Amino acid sequence: MVKDLLTAAGIQERGSRFTKPPSGTYAVWFDHVTAGGADGQAPSIFRHDVTLELYSPKQDPQSEDAIEQQLGLRGLEWEKGARYWIQTEQLYQTVYDFSYTEKRRIL
Repeated sequence: MVKDLLTAAGIQERGSRFTKPPSGTYAVWFDHVTAGGADGQAPSIFRHDVTLELYSPKQDPQSEDAIEQQLGLRGLEWEKGARYWIQTEQLYQTVYDFSYTEKRRIL
């Protein structure tokens, strides 16, 4: 779901890290999953707690707006941290946190 969201927003992405980060704006995301369900059954409910880190060499409010629009289109509540400058990387970072629940059929 996160890949689809970022693709729709037009942002290059990777889960966890880029081995060679692109020169423009890009995102890295982390997905913490908790599985649960009915007693004695295989897990069928999965809660995803996602942290999405947006990196850009210059302030990029258009990419932030695109992410926020995609989150809204999916009906997701989210939290956005303040944009800040990472001196050692020479990049701006903006962090988004959101959660969603997925139900999978048990076969």
